[in-house]
Amino acid sequence: MKKVVVIGGGITGLTAVYELQKKSREQNIPVEIILLEKKSKVGGVFTTEKVDGFLIEGGPDSFEMFKPAPLELAKELGIEDEVIGANTEMHRNYIFAKGKLHEIPKGLLGLVPQKISSLALFPLISLRGRMRAALELIMPPLKQQGGEISLGEFYKRRFGRETFEVVAEPLFGSIYACIPETISIKTCWPRGLALEKEYGSLVRGMIARKREMKKTQKKEGGEEKKKASIFRTFKNGMSELIDKLIEIIGPGVIRTGVEVGTVRVNRGDKKYSILLKNGEIIETDICIVATSPSYLTSRIIEEIDPAIADMLLRIPYASSATISLAYKKEGFNHPLDGFGFLVARMEKRRIKACSWSSTKFSNRSDENHVLIRCFVGNAQEETIVYKSDEEILKAVKEDLKDIMGITAEPIFTRIYRYPNGMVQYTLGHGERIAFMEERLRKYPGLFLVGNAYRGMGIGDCISQGRLAAKKTIEQLSGLVEYK
Repeated sequence: MKKVVVIGGGITGLTAVYELQKKSREQNIPVEIILLEKKSKVGGVFTTEKVDGFLIEGGPDSFEMFKPAPLELAKELGIEDEVIGANTEMHRNYIFAKGKLHEIPKGLLGLVPQKISSLALFPLISLRGRMRAALELIMPPLKQQGGEISLGEFYKRRFGRETFEVVAEPLFGSIYACIPETISIKTCWPRGLALEKEYGSLVRGMIARKREMKKTQKKEGGEEKKKASIFRTFKNGMSELIDKLIEIIGPGVIRTGVEVGTVRVNRGDKKYSILLKNGEIIETDICIVATSPSYLTSRIIEEIDPAIADMLLRIPYASSATISLAYKKEGFNHPLDGFGFLVARMEKRRIKACSWSSTKFSNRSDENHVLIRCFVGNAQEETIVYKSDEEILKAVKEDLKDIMGITAEPIFTRIYRYPNGMVQYTLGHGERIAFMEERLRKYPGLFLVGNAYRGMGIGDCISQGRLAAKKTIEQLSGLVEYK
C-alpha cells in the first residue's frame, strides 16, 4: 500500500485529504493517508466562536459566488442546506472619505464599475474626476513591452487617479490588505486584464457579461430569478465547513500537535522522509505541503531544494487583525443600515474596514443586540497588530466614534490577530511561482499548495487542494495495480 502525507491542516490540506479519500475509493487504489498539523486543532484561519447568543467569526465570515468551489464542496459534503446568503434587502455599503460616510452606488460595489452613470452621479468624485473616469470606455488597452504593471497603475490608467483613491483603493485594500501600487495585477486580478483584452474596456466587458448571464438564466429557467447575494456563509458559521470535512475524513487520519522539522528526498527510491520535531520519521511516497505562510514551507523543504526555499522567503506578508464588538441595541446610536464601510487610505485611520455582522447575516446576534467587526492592519500599517488589547480597542473605539458616532460601550469584545499572515502578490509573483513549479518537476510526488501560490481566496485554496489530490491519484495509478 502506498502512503500520502499532507502537511498542514487548513482548508487546502483538509480538502486534499477529502479528495484523496474520495478518488482512491472511486478508482480502487489502496492508499494510506496521514494529515499532520502542528496546532492543537485543524482549520487554519477558520475560527467561529459562539458567545452568549452571538456568532463571531475570527477569520473569513463568508465566500463569494464568483468562485463556486466552496458551494460545490458544501454540496458534496451534504451541507448545502446550511448555506445562507447575505441580507440582500440591506445590501448597502459605504466609504468613509473626506470626513464622512458616503453610500456606494450599486453600480460601484464590484472591483469594476458596472455603470458609468454610477460614477457620474457619485458626489464623492469631482466633476473632473467623473469626466476622466468616463474616458475608460474609449481608453485603448495597454501594450506591454515586457514586465508587468501593478494593480494601482492599471486602475489609475483606466479610470483616473481620483476614482482609484476614492473607490478602488479602499476595495482592493480591504480584500488584500495591500498597497495596490505594489501588487501584480497579472496574478492578483487577472480578470481585469481579461476584460480589457476581450472588450477593450472594463465597463463594456462587465455590461456584456451581465447580458450573457441574463440570456443564460432565461434559457435555463424561463423567468429571471430574484437576485441573490454574492456573499454566502453557513448558518452556524464558516467553521461548519471545517467540522464537516473532519467528520467525513474520519478518525485515524488527522494528527494534531505534530510539528514537521524538515522533509528529505531519498534519491534512491524517490520517496520522502518527513522528520518531525519529536524525533519521529515518516516515510511516504507522496508529500503534499499545504502549510501557510510560505516562509514556514521554506524551512520544511530547504534541504530538498534551497532555491525553491529561497524563493518562498521572497513572498511577502502583511499583518492584520479582526476585532468584534457586541453592543446592546438599546442606546446604540447607529441604524446599521447596510453591510458596513471601507475607509479610504487618505483618511489615515486605524480601522481599514468595518462589517456590520448582525445586519449582513442572520443568527449573528439576537434582536436585542448588535454585532460589528472591524479590521486593522495592512501592508502599510502593521504595528497596531502587535499592540496590547487595550491599545487596539482604544484606537478602534476612537475611530468608530468619529466615523459612526458610536458612544456606547461594548458588552464584550474579541480580538483575533494574524501576524505576518496576509500574503501579498507583489510585482514578479508570477515569475517566482513559475520558477518554483519548474524546479518541482525534479521531485515527482512533492506538491506545494495553499494561498501563497495561485489564488488566495477560500475557493482558490479548495481548488488547489483538489488539484493536488488529482495529480497524486494520477501518479499513484502508475505505481500500483488495480484490484
